Amino acid sequence: MNNVRRIAVGSLMIVCGGLIAHSVHSAVSAPTAPTNWLYIGMAVFSGILLIAAAGLHTYRINSKLHNMVRLMRSADVQQRNHNLVLAQIAADDPLDEILTSLVQGVEHIKPELKCSILRIDADQQHFIVAAAPSLPEFYNDAINGLAIDATLGTFGAAAANGRRVTTTAIQSDPNWSGLRELATRAGLVSCWAEPILNRSLSLLGVFVIYKTHCSEPDNDEIKIIEESAYLAEIAIERKLSLEALRKSEELHRIMAQHDSLTGLPNRALFADRLQQALSYCKRHQRVLAVMLLDLDKFKPVNDHYGHAIGDELLKQVAQRLLACVRSSDTVARIGGDEFVILLHQIDDLSQANIVSEKIAQVLNREFYIGTQEILIGCSIGAAFYPQDAQEAHELTQIADQRMYLNKGLSPSRAAQSL
Repeated sequence: MNNVRRIAVGSLMIVCGGLIAHSVHSAVSAPTAPTNWLYIGMAVFSGILLIAAAGLHTYRINSKLHNMVRLMRSADVQQRNHNLVLAQIAADDPLDEILTSLVQGVEHIKPELKCSILRIDADQQHFIVAAAPSLPEFYNDAINGLAIDATLGTFGAAAANGRRVTTTAIQSDPNWSGLRELATRAGLVSCWAEPILNRSLSLLGVFVIYKTHCSEPDNDEIKIIEESAYLAEIAIERKLSLEALRKSEELHRIMAQHDSLTGLPNRALFADRLQQALSYCKRHQRVLAVMLLDLDKFKPVNDHYGHAIGDELLKQVAQRLLACVRSSDTVARIGGDEFVILLHQIDDLSQANIVSEKIAQVLNREFYIGTQEILIGCSIGAAFYPQDAQEAHELTQIADQRMYLNKGLSPSRAAQSL
C-alpha cells in the first residue's frame, strides 16, 4: 500500500515537473520578455498547487487508512479479550479472576481508563470490590463494604437508579462530597458507572470507569462499557446459578441422609458410618459399641399434649444425647422415639457403660417445653465389637434385644435390624 502511494505521488510530481518545464521553455522561446516571466510564474504556481493538493489527498488517505487499521486492531484485541473471559467462564474459574481479566482487557484497549467492578452482597445492601487492579489499595479498601446509596458517588447512583451515570468532574459533583478527598488522593477526576443487571433487571453489580482528567465517554467507550457490563453479567449470573445448584444438591444430600425433625443422621447414614467404623476396627483391632435407645412414656406425651409438643421433646432429647458423646461418635434417629448411638474406637466396655449411665441421667431430668414440665425416661441396650458380634446387622440385633429386655417388655422385635 505504501509503495502504491509513493508511485502515485512520484508520478504526479513528474507530470507537474514536466508541465513546469514545458511552460518555462515556451516562455523562454517567446519574443516578449515580460510575458515570458508571467508564464513562468503561472506555471510554477500551478505546479505548487498540484503538489499541495496531491500531498493533502495523500495525507487524508493515510489518516483514513491509519484509523481503519487502528480500529481493526482494537476490535481484534477486544475480541481476543472477550474470548479469554468466555473461556474462563466456561472453565468455571473463580469469579474474581474472571472479572479481573475483563477489567484488564478493557484497560489494555484503553490505557487511559482505570476500571473497577463492584459486586452486590447477598443481602443486596453493600458493595463488594470484585476487581480493580489499577486502583490504589487504599481506595478499594474504602469502597469495599459501603452501603448502596443513590447519593454515594457515581456508582451509588447507577446502582440505585439502574441506569448509566456519568460524572465529568468529581470535584463539582455533590454525590461525591463524602468521597471527594479520597478520589483526589487516588488521582481520579471523572467517573462513569454502568449497572450490571440480569434479565429480570435485578442488580448484580456496577461496572465503574475512572479517568485522571475531565472527560465524558465517546461512542467507542460507551460500546466498550456496555459490552463489558454484559460479559460481567454473564459471569456473575452463571456463578450465582452454579452456587445455587450446589447448595440445592447439598441440601438434598443432607435431607436424604438426615432426620428432618432433629437434624440427626438417619437410618441409612448410620448404617454407612457403622460399616466404615467396623472396617477400621477390624484393621486396627479396636473396640466399638452400638447402643439402641427407646424413650419411656413418650406416647402419653403425644396423646396428652399433642404432636407439636412431642416433636419439640424429640428435638431436646437429640440435643441432650449429642452432649453425652464425643464429636467422633454418631447419634442417629431411626424412627419414632428410637435412637441409635455409635461409640467409635472405645478403649473398653466400661467406657460405654459410663456413656450409658450419663444418657440415662440426662434423659430422666425434667424437660421444659413452653409452660409444660415433662418427665420421661429411656431404655438402653448395647452390643460390642468384637465381643458380641463381627457384623453390623448382628450388633444391632443384639443391642435391640438387650434394649427390650431392659425395658421389661417381650423382645418380639429383637429380630429387626437397622
